[in-house]
Parts: sequence; structure tokens; C-alpha cells
Amino acid sequence: MRNSGLKNRQIGTVLVTVLLVVAFVAILVVEVNKTVTRQANLNRNLTHRDQAFSYLNGMEELAKIYLKKAFDAEKEESVHLGQEWAQQDITFPIDGGVMTAKIVDMQSCFNLNSLSVIDQNNPAAGANGNTAGGSNGNPSLGGGSLNSPPAPNGQNQVTTSEEILTTLLEKIMDNSEAQPGALAAAARDWIDTDTTPSGPDGVEDLYYQGLETPYLAANGPIAHVSELRTVKSFDKKTYDILRQYVCVLPDGKDNKLNVNTIPMEKAELLYAALGGKVTESEVRKLISERPEKGYEMQEFWGEVGATTVVKKNLKQRLGITSSHFLMDAKAEIENTKVYMKTLFVKEEGNNFKVVSRYFGKE
Repeated sequence: MRNSGLKNRQIGTVLVTVLLVVAFVAILVVEVNKTVTRQANLNRNLTHRDQAFSYLNGMEELAKIYLKKAFDAEKEESVHLGQEWAQQDITFPIDGGVMTAKIVDMQSCFNLNSLSVIDQNNPAAGANGNTAGGSNGNPSLGGGSLNSPPAPNGQNQVTTSEEILTTLLEKIMDNSEAQPGALAAAARDWIDTDTTPSGPDGVEDLYYQGLETPYLAANGPIAHVSELRTVKSFDKKTYDILRQYVCVLPDGKDNKLNVNTIPMEKAELLYAALGGKVTESEVRKLISERPEKGYEMQEFWGEVGATTVVKKNLKQRLGITSSHFLMDAKAEIENTKVYMKTLFVKEEGNNFKVVSRYFGKE
């Protein structure tokens, strides 16, 4: 009887061991299948991504041809939304998916890199035409101070772009702790090449070095609009409100706004460019009643009205021509989506050259 009980216990132990081995093998098989499936999906997605990149590169070349053809057909230099290039959401079927693209005039948005550039005809400029915090000033010993004394040679005067941005922020922002003038000054100081704050609202290295995670101001052109998030007081809410009105062009001197391509949803930008001298309803009327082939500048100012006094430096920021265009494209193959933005500049003979390229949805 004792041997029989021992034998039964041994059999039970073997059975449990076998069951554990079977369970382990089953789990192993499931994990192997999951790994193989995951790797197969990864390989397929990588293949689709590479295909999408190739399609988008082809779209880029097609966009250059498309733009050249559109402008070759025009007799006038004027750029307006009635032209062939201004179509929205051009769609192309591709193997396994679809590709869409649109072309946007980049002079229908505010170029952030123009903030530190001063116009000689700006009445707010100093006698020598220096930018705020310009190289002719005396940099502060501490790398900048929020309460620095006024700098010489008109350094603390507001640039034309800063004036436009301030008016825009006043129009689009609700009551906030951050003042529009202070936001514009901080953005300008982030871009200009010196370390001297541009007036009492200016912010330079001293402020950023005092943060919990310290860093320095760029003191150079912004590479992407999202860089604003690193500038003092540009929190997510402010950035999200401003984002649709601003863009980045490599040269700050590319600062003219095209009155013929500013869309209705950016009417506040035209309002700001006119110095707030025209009511928002009148600005929206200017846009809604824009001729099919756009305004001539004399016609535009006639519609604005002779009694409306817009400063000369602001008038010089408005025009009817454009030289920078953005292709915003997306290639979708099954569940893989790839986004690409390409900035073109128009050169002689209506030829277009790629200035920059950015992958990503934002």
C-alpha cells in the first residue's frame, strides 16, 4: 500500500511537470508568433514608409513643374488665389493608397524672422536706423536684463514687424497675463544677434539662464515655428492661437504680405498690417470683395479709403507679389501616413528651387 501511494505521487508529479512544459511551450509559441507578426508589420510599415518618401519626392518635383507652368501662363507679376497653383487638396492615386497636396503662398503669413529687421522709413526707428538691441549698442555685462536702461542710437525702438505682431496679438488674444508687446519683444530678442534686451520688455540670456533647465537665446533666425515655445511667455495656449498666422522664411528681409493671398481665416493679419486703422469688418470686406485676379496696389489703397491714415512703414509691408511657396503633402499607403512640407523660392524664369524640407505633421 505504501509503495502504491508513492507511485501515485510520482505519477502526479510527472503529470504536473508535463502540463507545465506544455503550458510553457504554448506561451513560447504565442510569443514567437507575436514577435514574428510584429516584425512583419514593422517591415511592411518600413517598406510603405520608404515608398511614401519616394512618392513625396516625386510630388516635390511635380510641384516645381506645376508652379512653373502656372506662372509661365501669367502675363502679370501679381500673385493671387485665382491662379492655377492655388488649388486646394490636389489628389493622386498611388499603388495601395493615395497622395494629397496643396500649395500655399508663404507671404500670406507673418515671417517671424523679420522681427529684428528694421525699415529705414520706420518712424519708430532711431536716427541711425538701428534695430532694437542692434550691434551698435552696448551689450549689458550680465548678458541682458529685464530692467536694462535705455540703449543709445534708438536701440529700444520698435521694429515694423514687432509693431505688426503686437497689433495681431492684441487682436487675437483674450485677456492674458502675457502682454502682446512683451511677447513681441521677447520673440524679437530671441532672433536678433545681440545680447542686449530691446527695452523694458526685452528678454535675453540672463532670463533663460535663470530657468530650472537653463539655456541661451538663439540669437539667430528661427528654423521652425515651434521654436516659439522656447521663448518667454509663449505657452501652449498662446502658441496654438498664433500658430495659423505665422511662418518662418530663412531671410528676415522677406517680410512683405500679399494682400491678394491672405485668406479670410487670417483677416486679423491684414488688420494688423494696416495698423488697426481699418475695422475688422472692413478688412473682411476687402478680402471677400477681392477681384478674381486680385487687387492692384492703387486699387487696394483706394478700397481702404483716402481718409484712412496708414503709416508709410506699414504700407511698404504690403504688396501683390510673392516669391515663397510651401507644398504641404501627405502620402498614405494602407495604414502608413507620411507628411512632408517643402518650401520653394521662385527664381528668374519662373524656376523654383527647394529652400527647405520638413517631414512631420506639424
